[in-house]
Amino acid sequence: MAVPKAIIFDLGNVLLPIDLSLTYEAFSAYSTLSALEIASIIIDKQLWVPYESGQQTDEEFRNYLRSHLCLTISDVDFDHAFSALLLDFHSGVYEWIASLNPKFHLILLSNTSSIHAERFTKVSLGPKGQNLFSLFHQVYYSFEMGLVKPDLAIYQQVLNEQGFSAEEVLFFDDNVANINAAKSIGIPSFVVDPSRSLSQIQEILDTYVS
Repeated sequence: MAVPKAIIFDLGNVLLPIDLSLTYEAFSAYSTLSALEIASIIIDKQLWVPYESGQQTDEEFRNYLRSHLCLTISDVDFDHAFSALLLDFHSGVYEWIASLNPKFHLILLSNTSSIHAERFTKVSLGPKGQNLFSLFHQVYYSFEMGLVKPDLAIYQQVLNEQGFSAEEVLFFDDNVANINAAKSIGIPSFVVDPSRSLSQIQEILDTYVS
């Protein structure tokens, strides 16, 4: 078993815990719809996909959701409600990623949006106030790429730009569809259990470097 040269990490529920129900509940306070109804509409119609793939501006996305979710809400309150799903980073995640930095080429690949990125990139975790992403060799956000996982093109772009073959990389994500897509082009990929993500990933890495 060859030691991998690079690791591709997802963000949400891998390095940063999230709880989607908190955003559904937050939106319901500004809507005639219940949190359950809002969740169903967002999931069934994949309302976040155009925005996370860079096809909508912040304002277009806000108005898009206002229309689909019957929201009466200001921009500030919208961004706050939309970001309610973002929880606190895992304790020790900065130090753990820092320990991996000299050993592997670290890549972040996240389906995310500019509203969320504006928030999580400002979280200070390092001893000098650094954010987590300063430890990565390359950070990829879907809204900047114009692609979202599990589109095969998003993985191929990362491999091409970073100069690695699929076999030289490990990929960790909490979404089975994203994992299966990466596996289909030959990337060794692992579904992360959000309840034990860091310890689980470390256990897997230990099998490669032991």
